[in-house]
Amino acid sequence: MSRKWLVLAGFALFFIVVVVFSSCSKDKGVIDTSSKDTLYVKSVSTSPDTADIINDPLWDEAEEFSIRIGEDKNYTNDLKVGIVKTKAVADTAYVYMRFDWRDSTMSVRPGYWTNQAGQECAVWTQNADTTVTSCPQIGNALNPRWENEDVLGLLIDIGNNGVEKANCFTTCHTGADTSDIGYYHYTTGDGNIDAWVWRAGRSNPLGLADDQCWGPKNQTRREDSYTVESCLRNSIQPTYSSDPKWMHRTGHTYAGSFLFTADTVMMDISSNWQPRDGVPGYVLNTNWNTGNTSRYDIKAKVAYDDQLKRWTVVMWRRLTTPYTAEDVNFKDGRKEFQATLAIMDHAFERHSGSKPFTIKFE
Repeated sequence: MSRKWLVLAGFALFFIVVVVFSSCSKDKGVIDTSSKDTLYVKSVSTSPDTADIINDPLWDEAEEFSIRIGEDKNYTNDLKVGIVKTKAVADTAYVYMRFDWRDSTMSVRPGYWTNQAGQECAVWTQNADTTVTSCPQIGNALNPRWENEDVLGLLIDIGNNGVEKANCFTTCHTGADTSDIGYYHYTTGDGNIDAWVWRAGRSNPLGLADDQCWGPKNQTRREDSYTVESCLRNSIQPTYSSDPKWMHRTGHTYAGSFLFTADTVMMDISSNWQPRDGVPGYVLNTNWNTGNTSRYDIKAKVAYDDQLKRWTVVMWRRLTTPYTAEDVNFKDGRKEFQATLAIMDHAFERHSGSKPFTIKFE
Protein backbone atom coordinates (compact mmCIF):
# COMPACT_ATOMS: atom_id res chain seq x y z
CA MET A 1 0.00 0.00 0.00
CA SER A 2 1.34 3.44 -0.93
CA ARG A 3 2.34 6.01 1.67
CA LYS A 4 -0.54 8.24 0.53
CA TRP A 5 -3.13 5.57 1.24
CA LEU A 6 -1.57 4.80 4.64
CA VAL A 7 -1.92 8.46 5.63
CA LEU A 8 -5.54 8.58 4.44
CA ALA A 9 -6.32 5.35 6.31
CA GLY A 10 -4.79 6.82 9.44
CA PHE A 11 -6.95 9.96 9.22
CA ALA A 12 -10.04 7.79 8.68
CA LEU A 13 -9.30 5.67 11.75
CA PHE A 14 -8.72 8.80 13.86
CA PHE A 15 -12.05 10.26 12.71
CA ILE A 16 -13.91 7.06 13.63
CA VAL A 17 -12.36 6.98 17.11
CA VAL A 18 -13.27 10.64 17.74
CA VAL A 19 -16.88 10.07 16.64
CA VAL A 20 -17.29 6.95 18.79
CA PHE A 21 -15.73 8.63 21.85
CA SER A 22 -17.88 11.72 21.40
CA SER A 23 -21.00 9.59 21.07
CA CYS A 24 -20.20 7.58 24.22
CA SER A 25 -19.46 10.69 26.25
CA LYS A 26 -23.00 11.92 25.63
CA ASP A 27 -24.68 8.82 27.06
CA LYS A 28 -27.38 9.69 29.59
CA GLY A 29 -26.34 9.42 33.21
CA VAL A 30 -22.60 9.73 32.55
CA ILE A 31 -20.71 13.00 33.01
CA ASP A 32 -17.21 13.93 34.03
CA THR A 33 -17.57 15.44 37.51
CA SER A 34 -13.87 15.98 38.17
CA SER A 35 -14.05 19.71 37.41
CA LYS A 36 -17.78 20.43 37.78
CA ASP A 37 -19.62 21.76 40.81
CA THR A 38 -23.24 21.47 39.65
CA LEU A 39 -26.04 19.02 40.34
CA TYR A 40 -28.38 19.27 37.34
CA VAL A 41 -32.08 18.66 38.00
CA LYS A 42 -33.54 16.79 35.03
CA SER A 43 -37.08 17.78 34.04
CA VAL A 44 -39.20 14.64 33.47
CA SER A 45 -42.62 14.35 31.88
CA THR A 46 -43.83 11.53 34.13
CA SER A 47 -43.61 11.27 37.91
CA PRO A 48 -41.47 8.64 39.66
CA ASP A 49 -43.17 5.69 41.30
CA THR A 50 -42.76 6.60 44.98
CA ALA A 51 -43.60 3.03 46.00
CA ASP A 52 -40.33 1.88 44.40
CA ILE A 53 -38.59 5.19 43.92
CA ILE A 54 -35.11 3.79 44.64
CA ASN A 55 -35.25 1.67 41.47
CA ASP A 56 -37.41 3.86 39.24
CA PRO A 57 -36.05 3.89 35.64
CA LEU A 58 -36.51 7.67 35.50
CA TRP A 59 -33.15 8.00 37.29
CA ASP A 60 -31.49 6.80 34.07
CA GLU A 61 -32.47 10.11 32.47
CA ALA A 62 -30.58 12.20 35.05
CA GLU A 63 -26.90 13.05 35.05
CA GLU A 64 -24.87 11.71 37.94
CA PHE A 65 -23.01 14.28 40.02
CA SER A 66 -20.29 13.13 42.42
CA ILE A 67 -20.08 15.25 45.57
CA ARG A 68 -16.75 14.97 47.36
CA ILE A 69 -16.92 15.08 51.16
CA GLY A 70 -14.16 15.26 53.74
CA GLU A 71 -11.40 16.66 51.52
CA ASP A 72 -11.28 20.06 53.28
CA LYS A 73 -11.03 20.27 57.07
CA ASN A 74 -12.85 23.61 57.02
CA TYR A 75 -16.00 21.73 56.01
CA THR A 76 -15.16 18.91 58.46
CA ASN A 77 -13.28 15.76 57.56
CA ASP A 78 -13.84 13.52 60.57
CA LEU A 79 -14.49 10.66 58.17
CA LYS A 80 -12.24 9.67 55.30
CA VAL A 81 -12.60 11.43 51.96
CA GLY A 82 -15.65 10.01 50.25
CA ILE A 83 -17.91 10.33 47.25
CA VAL A 84 -21.68 10.80 47.39
CA LYS A 85 -23.22 9.87 44.03
CA THR A 86 -26.15 12.17 43.41
CA LYS A 87 -28.98 12.52 40.88
CA ALA A 88 -32.01 14.82 40.76
CA VAL A 89 -35.22 14.95 38.72
CA ALA A 90 -38.30 17.18 38.84
CA ASP A 91 -41.83 16.74 37.52
CA THR A 92 -44.39 19.53 37.43
CA ALA A 93 -44.95 19.48 41.19
CA TYR A 94 -42.02 17.85 43.03
CA VAL A 95 -38.24 17.70 43.08
CA TYR A 96 -36.63 14.33 43.86
CA MET A 97 -33.00 13.89 44.93
CA ARG A 98 -31.13 10.60 45.26
CA PHE A 99 -27.93 10.16 47.29
CA ASP A 100 -25.72 7.06 47.34
CA TRP A 101 -22.64 6.63 49.56
CA ARG A 102 -20.56 3.99 51.28
CA ASP A 103 -21.03 3.30 54.99
CA SER A 104 -19.52 0.12 56.45
CA THR A 105 -22.11 -0.08 59.25
CA MET A 106 -25.86 0.50 59.16
CA SER A 107 -26.63 2.52 62.32
CA VAL A 108 -30.36 2.88 62.97
CA ARG A 109 -30.68 2.67 66.78
CA PRO A 110 -30.17 6.11 68.36
CA GLY A 111 -30.23 6.05 72.16
CA TYR A 112 -30.94 2.31 72.29
CA TRP A 113 -31.28 1.00 75.86
CA THR A 114 -29.72 -2.30 76.89
CA ASN A 115 -30.41 -4.21 80.10
CA GLN A 116 -26.96 -4.97 81.44
CA ALA A 117 -27.20 -6.63 84.84
CA GLY A 118 -30.62 -8.28 84.85
CA GLN A 119 -33.51 -7.83 87.24
CA GLU A 120 -31.48 -7.70 90.43
CA CYS A 121 -30.56 -4.06 90.00
CA ALA A 122 -32.25 -3.01 86.72
CA VAL A 123 -29.16 -1.48 85.18
CA TRP A 124 -29.92 0.14 81.83
CA THR A 125 -27.26 1.74 79.67
CA GLN A 126 -27.43 3.37 76.25
CA ASN A 127 -25.41 1.88 73.43
CA ALA A 128 -22.64 0.60 75.67
CA ASP A 129 -19.80 -1.11 73.83
CA THR A 130 -19.22 -3.62 76.62
CA THR A 131 -21.59 -5.71 78.73
CA VAL A 132 -22.16 -4.56 82.32
CA THR A 133 -22.69 -7.64 84.49
CA SER A 134 -22.86 -6.15 87.99
CA CYS A 135 -24.37 -3.05 89.53
CA PRO A 136 -21.07 -1.32 90.49
CA GLN A 137 -19.96 -1.41 86.87
CA ILE A 138 -22.68 1.03 85.86
CA GLY A 139 -20.35 3.91 86.70
CA ASN A 140 -18.02 2.80 83.93
CA ALA A 141 -20.73 2.58 81.28
CA LEU A 142 -20.67 5.04 78.41
CA ASN A 143 -22.60 8.27 78.57
CA PRO A 144 -25.94 8.25 76.75
CA ARG A 145 -25.62 8.59 73.00
CA TRP A 146 -28.99 9.92 71.93
CA GLU A 147 -27.79 10.86 68.47
CA ASN A 148 -25.89 7.77 67.31
CA GLU A 149 -27.38 7.02 63.91
CA ASP A 150 -26.42 7.53 60.28
CA VAL A 151 -27.45 10.95 58.96
CA LEU A 152 -27.43 12.90 55.70
CA GLY A 153 -27.81 16.68 55.82
CA LEU A 154 -28.49 18.81 52.73
CA LEU A 155 -28.29 22.60 53.26
CA ILE A 156 -29.93 24.83 50.64
CA ASP A 157 -29.84 28.60 50.31
CA ILE A 158 -33.34 30.02 50.76
CA GLY A 159 -32.32 33.07 48.79
CA ASN A 160 -31.85 35.94 51.21
CA ASN A 161 -28.47 35.09 52.71
CA GLY A 162 -26.32 37.61 50.88
CA VAL A 163 -22.85 36.26 50.17
CA GLU A 164 -23.14 33.45 52.71
CA LYS A 165 -25.88 31.36 51.08
CA ALA A 166 -25.77 27.75 52.33
CA ASN A 167 -22.09 27.71 53.19
CA CYS A 168 -21.62 24.98 55.79
CA PHE A 169 -18.30 26.44 56.95
CA THR A 170 -19.85 29.69 58.17
CA THR A 171 -22.85 28.07 59.84
CA CYS A 172 -22.09 24.61 61.20
CA HIS A 173 -18.60 25.36 62.36
CA THR A 174 -18.52 28.90 63.69
CA GLY A 175 -16.08 29.14 66.58
CA ALA A 176 -17.25 27.55 69.81
CA ASP A 177 -20.68 26.78 68.41
CA THR A 178 -19.65 23.55 66.65
CA SER A 179 -22.24 21.05 67.83
CA ASP A 180 -24.90 18.61 66.74
CA ILE A 181 -26.12 19.48 63.26
CA GLY A 182 -28.38 22.51 63.49
CA TYR A 183 -28.52 22.66 67.29
CA TYR A 184 -26.38 25.76 67.82
CA HIS A 185 -25.92 26.57 64.15
CA TYR A 186 -26.87 29.98 62.86
CA THR A 187 -26.20 32.00 59.74
CA THR A 188 -23.87 34.96 59.63
CA GLY A 189 -25.41 36.41 56.47
CA ASP A 190 -28.69 37.62 58.03
CA GLY A 191 -30.79 35.05 56.20
CA ASN A 192 -32.05 31.49 56.43
CA ILE A 193 -30.90 28.06 55.29
CA ASP A 194 -33.31 25.25 54.45
CA ALA A 195 -31.77 22.10 56.01
CA TRP A 196 -33.02 18.66 54.93
CA VAL A 197 -31.83 16.24 57.61
CA TRP A 198 -32.46 12.54 56.99
CA ARG A 199 -31.99 10.42 60.10
CA ALA A 200 -31.70 6.64 59.87
CA GLY A 201 -33.30 5.97 63.25
CA ARG A 202 -35.71 8.84 63.92
CA SER A 203 -37.13 10.21 60.67
CA ASN A 204 -36.59 7.33 58.25
CA PRO A 205 -38.95 4.82 59.92
CA LEU A 206 -41.74 7.38 59.39
CA GLY A 207 -40.81 7.91 55.73
CA LEU A 208 -39.56 11.45 56.43
CA ALA A 209 -36.55 13.71 56.59
CA ASP A 210 -36.46 16.37 59.29
CA ASP A 211 -37.09 19.80 57.75
CA GLN A 212 -35.14 22.52 59.54
CA CYS A 213 -34.56 26.24 59.12
CA TRP A 214 -31.29 27.81 60.30
CA GLY A 215 -31.42 31.54 60.79
CA PRO A 216 -29.59 34.36 62.61
CA LYS A 217 -28.02 33.85 66.02
CA ASN A 218 -31.08 35.04 67.95
CA GLN A 219 -33.36 32.40 66.41
CA THR A 220 -35.60 30.62 68.90
CA ARG A 221 -35.68 27.21 67.21
CA ARG A 222 -34.04 25.23 64.46
CA GLU A 223 -36.96 23.11 63.17
CA ASP A 224 -39.68 24.24 60.79
CA SER A 225 -43.03 24.92 62.47
CA TYR A 226 -45.09 21.90 63.54
CA THR A 227 -47.90 20.83 65.86
CA VAL A 228 -46.97 17.25 66.81
CA GLU A 229 -43.53 15.89 67.71
CA SER A 230 -42.51 13.09 65.36
CA CYS A 231 -40.42 11.36 68.04
CA LEU A 232 -39.76 11.52 71.77
CA ARG A 233 -36.79 10.39 73.82
CA ASN A 234 -37.63 7.20 75.65
CA SER A 235 -36.43 8.25 79.10
CA ILE A 236 -38.03 9.02 82.45
CA GLN A 237 -35.87 12.13 82.50
CA PRO A 238 -35.89 13.37 78.88
CA THR A 239 -32.78 15.54 79.10
CA TYR A 240 -30.35 12.94 80.51
CA SER A 241 -29.89 9.22 81.04
CA SER A 242 -32.09 7.61 83.69
CA ASP A 243 -34.26 4.63 82.75
CA PRO A 244 -36.48 3.92 79.75
CA LYS A 245 -40.04 5.17 80.21
CA TRP A 246 -41.84 3.04 77.60
CA MET A 247 -41.51 -0.40 76.09
CA HIS A 248 -43.10 -2.43 73.33
CA ARG A 249 -46.38 -4.07 74.35
CA THR A 250 -44.70 -7.51 74.01
CA GLY A 251 -42.16 -6.58 76.71
CA HIS A 252 -38.74 -8.20 76.86
CA THR A 253 -39.41 -10.42 73.83
CA TYR A 254 -39.37 -7.45 71.42
CA ALA A 255 -36.06 -7.20 69.55
CA GLY A 256 -37.00 -4.58 66.93
CA SER A 257 -35.06 -1.39 66.32
CA PHE A 258 -38.05 0.99 66.31
CA LEU A 259 -40.81 1.73 68.81
CA PHE A 260 -44.04 3.30 67.52
CA THR A 261 -46.73 4.93 69.64
CA ALA A 262 -49.36 2.42 68.52
CA ASP A 263 -47.33 -0.44 70.06
CA THR A 264 -46.11 1.37 73.20
CA VAL A 265 -46.98 0.77 76.87
CA MET A 266 -45.41 2.06 80.07
CA MET A 267 -42.16 0.37 81.07
CA ASP A 268 -42.52 -2.62 83.39
CA ILE A 269 -39.18 -2.94 85.15
CA SER A 270 -40.34 -6.15 86.85
CA SER A 271 -40.80 -7.95 83.53
CA ASN A 272 -38.53 -10.91 82.86
CA TRP A 273 -35.67 -8.78 81.56
CA GLN A 274 -32.44 -10.60 80.83
CA PRO A 275 -28.95 -9.19 80.23
CA ARG A 276 -28.67 -7.76 76.69
CA ASP A 277 -32.44 -7.36 76.28
CA GLY A 278 -33.13 -4.00 74.69
CA VAL A 279 -35.59 -1.12 74.34
CA PRO A 280 -35.49 1.49 71.51
CA GLY A 281 -34.25 4.90 72.63
CA TYR A 282 -37.00 6.86 70.87
CA VAL A 283 -40.75 6.50 70.50
CA LEU A 284 -41.88 7.39 66.96
CA ASN A 285 -45.22 9.16 66.69
CA THR A 286 -47.47 7.63 64.03
CA ASN A 287 -49.77 10.69 64.35
CA TRP A 288 -47.14 13.16 63.11
CA ASN A 289 -49.36 14.20 60.17
CA THR A 290 -51.61 16.42 62.31
CA GLY A 291 -52.08 20.20 62.33
CA ASN A 292 -49.10 22.23 61.08
CA THR A 293 -46.72 19.85 59.30
CA SER A 294 -44.15 22.21 57.76
CA ARG A 295 -41.43 20.27 59.58
CA TYR A 296 -42.52 17.10 57.78
CA ASP A 297 -42.68 18.38 54.19
CA ILE A 298 -39.80 16.20 52.99
CA LYS A 299 -40.59 12.56 52.28
CA ALA A 300 -37.88 9.90 52.11
CA LYS A 301 -37.31 6.28 51.15
CA VAL A 302 -34.06 4.38 51.48
CA ALA A 303 -32.23 1.13 50.88
CA TYR A 304 -29.07 -0.23 52.50
CA ASP A 305 -27.02 -2.76 50.55
CA ASP A 306 -25.44 -5.03 53.13
CA GLN A 307 -23.02 -6.53 50.62
CA LEU A 308 -21.81 -3.29 49.05
CA LYS A 309 -22.16 -1.45 52.38
CA ARG A 310 -23.96 1.49 50.78
CA TRP A 311 -26.88 3.71 51.65
CA THR A 312 -29.24 4.97 48.94
CA VAL A 313 -31.53 7.75 50.14
CA VAL A 314 -34.20 9.49 48.06
CA MET A 315 -35.78 12.69 49.41
CA TRP A 316 -38.53 14.65 47.72
CA ARG A 317 -40.58 17.79 48.35
CA ARG A 318 -42.95 20.09 46.47
CA LEU A 319 -41.26 22.66 44.24
CA THR A 320 -43.33 25.43 45.80
CA THR A 321 -44.04 25.99 49.47
CA PRO A 322 -46.54 27.96 51.55
CA TYR A 323 -43.83 28.36 54.21
CA THR A 324 -41.47 30.72 52.36
CA ALA A 325 -39.88 31.95 55.59
CA GLU A 326 -38.79 28.39 56.40
CA ASP A 327 -38.36 26.58 53.09
CA VAL A 328 -36.68 27.28 49.79
CA ASN A 329 -39.13 27.98 46.97
CA PHE A 330 -37.75 26.36 43.82
CA LYS A 331 -40.21 28.40 41.75
CA ASP A 332 -39.04 31.82 42.91
CA GLY A 333 -37.64 32.70 39.49
CA ARG A 334 -34.13 31.39 40.09
CA LYS A 335 -32.64 28.42 38.27
CA GLU A 336 -29.66 27.93 40.58
CA PHE A 337 -29.39 27.35 44.33
CA GLN A 338 -26.23 27.02 46.40
CA ALA A 339 -26.00 23.99 48.68
CA THR A 340 -23.63 21.93 50.82
CA LEU A 341 -23.84 18.33 52.00
CA ALA A 342 -22.78 16.50 55.17
CA ILE A 343 -22.65 12.78 55.99
CA MET A 344 -22.65 11.47 59.57
CA ASP A 345 -21.51 7.98 60.49
CA HIS A 346 -23.14 6.65 63.66
CA ALA A 347 -22.82 9.93 65.54
CA PHE A 348 -23.16 13.65 64.85
CA GLU A 349 -19.69 14.26 66.24
CA ARG A 350 -18.21 12.24 63.36
CA HIS A 351 -19.06 13.68 59.99
CA SER A 352 -17.60 15.02 56.78
CA GLY A 353 -18.93 17.86 54.69
CA SER A 354 -18.63 19.13 51.13
CA LYS A 355 -17.63 22.46 49.69
CA PRO A 356 -20.54 24.51 48.29
CA PHE A 357 -22.00 23.29 45.03
CA THR A 358 -24.87 24.40 42.78
CA ILE A 359 -28.29 22.79 42.29
CA LYS A 360 -29.41 23.85 38.81
CA PHE A 361 -32.84 23.29 37.25
CA GLU A 362 -33.21 22.83 33.51
